[in-house]
Amino acid sequence: MTEDRKYDFASPSPTETLPAYSTTWGNDIAREKPRKSWNWWKLRYGWNSACRPIAQRSKSACDAAWRFMCARGWPFLRALTPSLRQVLAFLLVLVFGVAPMAFLGYYTPIGQSSPGNRPFYGVFQDKVLSCGDSFGTPENSTISGIEKFFVLDKTFGRFSFAEVKSLDVAWDILVGRGVQMIAWWVGYVVFSDALLRAIERHPTSFQIFQRIALEGPSLLSLWTLVKELWCSRSKRTKALFFYMWMATFYIMCIPMFLGAMTGYDSTSIAWVSLDDDNNIVTAESIERSGVVMGTPDKTFDEPICADEDSSYRAYNEKIMRRNDCNCQLRNGTILSPNEYSTWMLHHYSRAYLNDCRFDYPGVNKTFERDTWSSSSQSRVPVLQQCGASFNMTVDGKSYDALSLNITTGFCYGGRGYEFMYLYDKTRCLPDTANPTYKWGFSTMLSGMFVFVHFGWALTMYILWQDAQFRSTLVKGGYQMTPLRAAFAMAKAAKRKTGMSEKQLVRANTNELEQELYGTRRTKGTKVEYGIFEEGDEEHGEVEVVRRKNLGPKLDLGVSETSISSAISSKTTTPSTPV
Repeated sequence: MTEDRKYDFASPSPTETLPAYSTTWGNDIAREKPRKSWNWWKLRYGWNSACRPIAQRSKSACDAAWRFMCARGWPFLRALTPSLRQVLAFLLVLVFGVAPMAFLGYYTPIGQSSPGNRPFYGVFQDKVLSCGDSFGTPENSTISGIEKFFVLDKTFGRFSFAEVKSLDVAWDILVGRGVQMIAWWVGYVVFSDALLRAIERHPTSFQIFQRIALEGPSLLSLWTLVKELWCSRSKRTKALFFYMWMATFYIMCIPMFLGAMTGYDSTSIAWVSLDDDNNIVTAESIERSGVVMGTPDKTFDEPICADEDSSYRAYNEKIMRRNDCNCQLRNGTILSPNEYSTWMLHHYSRAYLNDCRFDYPGVNKTFERDTWSSSSQSRVPVLQQCGASFNMTVDGKSYDALSLNITTGFCYGGRGYEFMYLYDKTRCLPDTANPTYKWGFSTMLSGMFVFVHFGWALTMYILWQDAQFRSTLVKGGYQMTPLRAAFAMAKAAKRKTGMSEKQLVRANTNELEQELYGTRRTKGTKVEYGIFEEGDEEHGEVEVVRRKNLGPKLDLGVSETSISSAISSKTTTPSTPV
């Protein structure tokens, strides 16, 4: 039995029932979770494998770009950043070159046009001198030819002689010499840098270095530059020296130009010739007024002056009737408003309103005009007869204003003058009653100065920039000054003569100048690029050329060598007994 059970305990018999809790065994058994699929990792791994070379190349490119930016880009950008000298030079060109050019173009339009219209045209046209309220163009007021270079056509003010003279002197000293000083400073800086660039190509003479680097633009430099033009073999150097000569000549002439283009003149007023050349009156004594030439049936022997307000009212009365009333010509033809407008276009004259009368006999037409109403405080339309008129007193007599041949004009001494009668009868003569003076400019000479100055400033800026970017010394920060020029000249003189500083100071001036400047038979001293190199000639880093012969004689007639030899011989040689 036991042995049977040993084999049958796991297999219950069909008659055996299961316990009650057996129904929950399925919940108590831990079910295995489905295994996660790693197929997506193949796609991710493949993507990483494909992008890893791209990322490495991108990183390498970024590293290379960063190294290039640090090594080349940033220094280049720093080089593009303008220095203080560059900014100052650019501002000088704008203030002293471009600004005067723009100012001149704006205020020299064509004729009497508004400023800015066709700039620079007024610089070259003939000059017309005005003298106040003139009638037309004054006689002999148009200046042409060579005279318009110096005529003062832009004047202002009314000064006494002491005031205008003080103003003129102040201009010559402050402006003339002030501009020349600024131009001299600019010329020294530009010429010195350009000379350093020329020295880097080939040595230059001792004398031209002295004139340019030590003394600056002057009359002596003009003569030295002329001599160097014949001695120099380099075409570039000849062109440089020729430009330096022209620029220096302009710097020397600046006060003359500024003084010539300004000045003072006596104040003139307009005088008008009325009847003949002997009867001249001032233009301000002629008053504006109405001028009555006559009536439709009669012409006065002389035009009569009329009140300006009454003349203006009569003119307006005729204007108001022009669109609504018929009028009658002198030949008796009656014109409607439309016919009158057509006739006016074909037979236009300054006195066309006087050729057609609105108060002809038998007229009974009305027109509407606006009249001010004090009750309503507004303008109200009122009907009025086309032939209605008003009386006007002329020369002590009463006339119908609509029947008068009246126009606008001027009056002097009770006689009326039309504008066309006074046209071109004005003269500009000095004001003898109140003598004063005016100060101003010559437009044409000022324009020529501005043009030349603009060209000088622009070319000097280009020459300076050439030295800034192409000269080794200038790019290295070397800046020439008169003190450095003196040291360089002393160094060059020591190289040429082989003398010490004390010997150079006490040497004979004439002989030293011949050796340094040269003569027709001998060559002068050259200033070489090696003088400006870093090194100490006392330690042999820069070769020094020593002359073999003795130094020049002293001014006292005895050389320093002979003096020292005599002293040494006297102290060392014993005296011979007699």
